[in-house]
Amino acid sequence: MALILPFLLAFAGGATDFARAYQASLTLESGVRNAAEYVATNSANAGAAATDARRVVCLEATGVPGFTAGTGVNPNENCTAPAVSIDSFSITTVAAGDPMGSVHVNATLAFNTLVPWPFLPHDGWTLSADATYSVLRGR
Repeated sequence: MALILPFLLAFAGGATDFARAYQASLTLESGVRNAAEYVATNSANAGAAATDARRVVCLEATGVPGFTAGTGVNPNENCTAPAVSIDSFSITTVAAGDPMGSVHVNATLAFNTLVPWPFLPHDGWTLSADATYSVLRGR
């Protein structure tokens, strides 16, 4: 038993860290995808697009390890981590006369393991997600 216990504890710790990283990655990717859809559908300009994208990603990532709330009235809506950026935003008119919104959203989040595993970096893992969305507005 004394020989097996350290291996069982290491396996449980590894599984916990893997599960945390996987959950954080899925949450970040889902938040970025939802932010891209919201921005392409509702935002009026690039400034509003950046604010809306940050708000959506921050609200969805509040439970993720590495989340850092901002300051002010709604600290969870203007978080400092994850870092959210808009690579491109445009509203164009298509042949039918309807406006089409397009956006590309990026987010990155620093992730740290609970245990400093050998051969794995304890600090400095960066989880990232990006999504592109285009939609005809007003339909």
